Amino acid sequence: MHKGGALEIEYENLTVVRGGRVVISGLTMSMKGPGLYQVIGPNGAGKTTLLLATMGVLKPAAGRVSIKPWGSASGVVAYVPQSFELPEEAPVSTYAFVENYLVLWAKKRGVGVDVEERARKALELVGIPRSLWSERLTRLSGGTMRRALIARALATDAPIMLLDEPFSNIDPEGRVEVAELLGELSSSKLLVVTSHDPVLLLSYTKELLLLGYGRHEHGP
Repeated sequence: MHKGGALEIEYENLTVVRGGRVVISGLTMSMKGPGLYQVIGPNGAGKTTLLLATMGVLKPAAGRVSIKPWGSASGVVAYVPQSFELPEEAPVSTYAFVENYLVLWAKKRGVGVDVEERARKALELVGIPRSLWSERLTRLSGGTMRRALIARALATDAPIMLLDEPFSNIDPEGRVEVAELLGELSSSKLLVVTSHDPVLLLSYTKELLLLGYGRHEHGP
């Protein structure tokens, strides 16, 4: 999708209000890719709010978000949520989870893609063994489920990826593996990752953005 050139998320005096409370106030900074940026801070500090505002799901009370060179996030930003829940009996396989999402994504945007090829490549890239592609999604470990969520986003070939707490509910070994995967992806994409603990991704990180109840600081 991205044919080269600069990738950039630009926040200009961004202020976001949720539930009558100012969560993000006057944020001005740029995130330039390829590369990885971490957004850290305590629960309720606005990390997820920032991702939702970046995607255009939440409208700013003031300021703006610009995705360069496209202008908006539509079709160029992929989102990996913190969690994804299905009923235990849901008959959705790992492969179908990625493939069905890609079908809906392509239909919504009116584009033609080789769904099977993209789903296969995405699952291979995140390192999910073929023996688990037909496994019911609800039976996967926390780490494999996280990889499936990342694969779903990768299948869209979006040049910018927003990942909300990608290490939650994963054992220590799985966290290291996911960190290495994100580090590799950051060499060709712009990744924005929210986290409580920046250490795992520190060696790959361009800048940290610290959010704290309306206040913010950022730097290398």
